[in-house]
Amino acid sequence: MSILEAREVTKTYGEGHAAVVALHSVSVSIEPGEFVAIMGPSGSGKSTLLTILGGVEAPTSGQVLLEGQDLAAMSDDDRTILRRRRLGFIFQSFNLLPNLTAEENIMLPMELDRRPRDEIESRTRTVLEMVEMTHRRGHLPSALSGGEQQRIAIARALAIDPALVLADEPTGNLDSRQSQRISKLLQQLSREQGQTIVMVTHEPDVARVAARVILIRDGAIEHDGPTDQVLSQVEQISLPSQ
Repeated sequence: MSILEAREVTKTYGEGHAAVVALHSVSVSIEPGEFVAIMGPSGSGKSTLLTILGGVEAPTSGQVLLEGQDLAAMSDDDRTILRRRRLGFIFQSFNLLPNLTAEENIMLPMELDRRPRDEIESRTRTVLEMVEMTHRRGHLPSALSGGEQQRIAIARALAIDPALVLADEPTGNLDSRQSQRISKLLQQLSREQGQTIVMVTHEPDVARVAARVILIRDGAIEHDGPTDQVLSQVEQISLPSQ
């Protein structure tokens, strides 16, 4: 069974003459262990698709199934619980709480889910080791570099042992060196840990660490296939930053 499946997803903002169709009948399936990059020019609908895949927004029409469960058919509370337990989110701006240490930021989602303390502490140690940040566990975000903050954000996303990690421009606030390190870390998590990842990026160099690329243009899927094959198409066009 697919981890995630979108079926004929359409998203429209506004009504009447002011209506804007952000996605047009998009269908996509993500298999367990896949690392998929979603690319497209600014305004193409790639970030809208990610928010719908993550159950943050509902499609105007169509279905999104996470592990076979239809997100649109769930109540807001049930959808929130499902996101908290089965989806890990990584953001461009890290979204770490400034008054909590790195370790406390990682623990927070598990504490909100009222998991046993020994499980929280054990899982926190595990994910800190995965991202090689054990030595920085007691630092506040302000004492960490951008790359270190993103590593902690990745650890936080992994802490719940999610079915799927959704990353929205995870290297967007990093310099080229840190961007490369974070990209390789995500690739390592996919290859060695079998973590399923869907990542939005406008950078071909970042997308190269994924095994599959989905190229969106004007709200529709233009290409979907192996990374090298799709990026050969991307090289023929300009994909400006969002």
